[in-house]
Amino acid sequence: MAQVILEPGDYRTIGSGNYNNHEIWETWDGTNWIPATEKPNQFNNIFIDQNHEVQLLANEEANNVYLYSAAGPGRKLNLQNFELQVYGALRALTKIGNVFHTNNVTNALIDWIYPETGKIVFKGFSRNVVDRATWSANTTNSRFTVVFDPEPGETLWVNSAFKANAFIIQSGTVVQTLNTAGIPACSTFSFNNQMIFNGNGPYGDLIIEPGATLVSECSSPLAQMIRRSETIPASLMHVKPGGNLVFLGNDPLIDAELILFEGNVIYRASLGNQNLARTTFPSSGNPFIYHNLFFENGSDKILPENLSIRGNLIVDPGVAIIEATVSRITFDGDGIQEVQGWEVNIEEVEINKPSGSLSLNSDLRTKGNLIIKNGQIDFNGFDLYINTEGNGSLIYEGGSWLNLHHLFYQNIPDVLGEQNATFPFEDAYQGGIRKVQLTGNSPGGNLNIRYIEIPGANWEPLFSDTDGTPMLYQLNSYFEISSSASDNSEIEMKISAENLIVDDVDDLRIVSNGMASPGIHLPGQDPVKLWGRRLLAFENLNGQTFTIGSFRELSVLPVVWLNVRATWENQGETLISWSTAREKNNEKFILFRSLEGITNFEPIAIIPSKGDNPEPQEYHFKHKERFSHPDIYFQIAQIDLDGKESYSVVFRLDDWQKTEDAKLLIWPNPHQNGKLNIEFPKNWHGEDISFQLFDSSGLLYSQGSIYEADLEKDLENLHEGIYFLVFKFNNEIQVSRILKR
Repeated sequence: MAQVILEPGDYRTIGSGNYNNHEIWETWDGTNWIPATEKPNQFNNIFIDQNHEVQLLANEEANNVYLYSAAGPGRKLNLQNFELQVYGALRALTKIGNVFHTNNVTNALIDWIYPETGKIVFKGFSRNVVDRATWSANTTNSRFTVVFDPEPGETLWVNSAFKANAFIIQSGTVVQTLNTAGIPACSTFSFNNQMIFNGNGPYGDLIIEPGATLVSECSSPLAQMIRRSETIPASLMHVKPGGNLVFLGNDPLIDAELILFEGNVIYRASLGNQNLARTTFPSSGNPFIYHNLFFENGSDKILPENLSIRGNLIVDPGVAIIEATVSRITFDGDGIQEVQGWEVNIEEVEINKPSGSLSLNSDLRTKGNLIIKNGQIDFNGFDLYINTEGNGSLIYEGGSWLNLHHLFYQNIPDVLGEQNATFPFEDAYQGGIRKVQLTGNSPGGNLNIRYIEIPGANWEPLFSDTDGTPMLYQLNSYFEISSSASDNSEIEMKISAENLIVDDVDDLRIVSNGMASPGIHLPGQDPVKLWGRRLLAFENLNGQTFTIGSFRELSVLPVVWLNVRATWENQGETLISWSTAREKNNEKFILFRSLEGITNFEPIAIIPSKGDNPEPQEYHFKHKERFSHPDIYFQIAQIDLDGKESYSVVFRLDDWQKTEDAKLLIWPNPHQNGKLNIEFPKNWHGEDISFQLFDSSGLLYSQGSIYEADLEKDLENLHEGIYFLVFKFNNEIQVSRILKR
């Protein structure tokens, strides 16, 4: 205990009553306590004495709040449905004689702060809000909600175990310390133990709102960062989208019935090995489902047995990742997920994405199974290694591989089939998924496949199949296959002609690049999947190439694309040009344009075919539309007389230049404070313009209508750094980078 040094303007109660009734208060004038003439505000420390209860009739303010907590304290604060906004700290006290002293024990039987509908809201600037020397979590009957809502960029420290009905981190940063003053202890967030709140079951919520951050130093063998009691989990641990949870401890513990990591979770221990968060109670939820997951700082990260990621996985340079005895990662989020800074190399990986793609910036390796259930993997030119230690295989159910440089399938199964030997390469030029499938017995060993992508097709290949059938067509793209094993066992190869226009699936043949393929032709199969088929000996795979061919040149593509281009010209016109190598039964072209990325295509024109022609034909179309940024994409659909269609590659607008009346100007830039001037393009109207304010990491700080915005205030509240202002008017978007000083 330490004596509390009084300050002029401090308030103490002289009886129970309403907070706004000045008659229940006395103030310290520096020498004496004198009757108060007004209620306390955010600049006043308040002392609520023994057996005095203060009731709120509206939201109120105080600086440091001292509550009598020694024997027989009585109820202290009746918050009702209101907030006590605290600009200092929450502290317990006792009295020696008539002098206030701090206290770190409380009466566990009294609802001294109540009811659960009321809130203690910590406002203001960086500071400790509870401290181990002046607070205790043995107030098991405390019934209130704690809200951390400091000014943007400010930090609040929780330096003591804290018990309430709910904790909400609304803004700023909250640091949950590992307190080493005396016996080391985690400043655990725990919750009311009264039976009226779900009996002995899980109870209590910890919520991190968008833009807010919780930094936890807690680590085993000390207590959990969150729980209801020493034996019962909390009800909910929720990191909302845009919220941030940072673990500094090497072995963080969480116990809550439902754990939702929908925002950013960062593991940032500086030394040793850092485990991912785990639970200790059987009734706790699953802490291994993440949205965005970050591995930072100098410690090595130890993976759990199971890990599910629905956003991005970002690894700092120099951070090593250590696999558990058996580790499995599942990528199962919507949209684009990125893996950066880590060459994935673990026992098992599963891709099960409802939509979007998994984007890699290094090789992907599995020691055992690679399970592909759904979704696209964009390898960005890197390699794929499957089953490097012989503990599993490929397990394919759906999905595709884009921009894969080389597949290394090691320790292949003895029996190849649809699930363990289907290789779904996307065709960047012709579209669709060009699957290779092998079925039959294998000698084991390793199998390597590379898809060499070359635009267009060869309409005069000048060779015949092994049965004498003259080949009149083959795709220029082809598969290059090699194997480490030799065996004359027969296997069946299939290659799919998806997205190619095929009149009769029996016209399809598997050929080598510019020559007949080894083996025997089998009739095509499945008019929907469009399989070309071949029977050959396994040893004939090694050193060979394979692709789709046809003995009827009109069976596969009525149009062969030579080139496509969109060029920005004067007066806001775009010239779209394309040419075809030959056309047969072609009716028309449909021109599509996308303003925001490559997923928002809209038809803008229909251009009739010039008719059948075995020679090249050129097309030109002028499209007039004002664009505010260069990320404009086009694609052309070809429709034949039977209604079948094929598509060109997606191509981008070239040589775009912003016209003077389409420019957006912001000044002063850099901006420190004061007025921010914005000049919009002449055709933009203020009441229809919306904005978003991001930092360089993509964290959203503000958004809404520019007509109602106060950007000057938004910027003044930010730390120094680079920020991005995104303005939108109808379908036009302008992005401006601004430096805050």
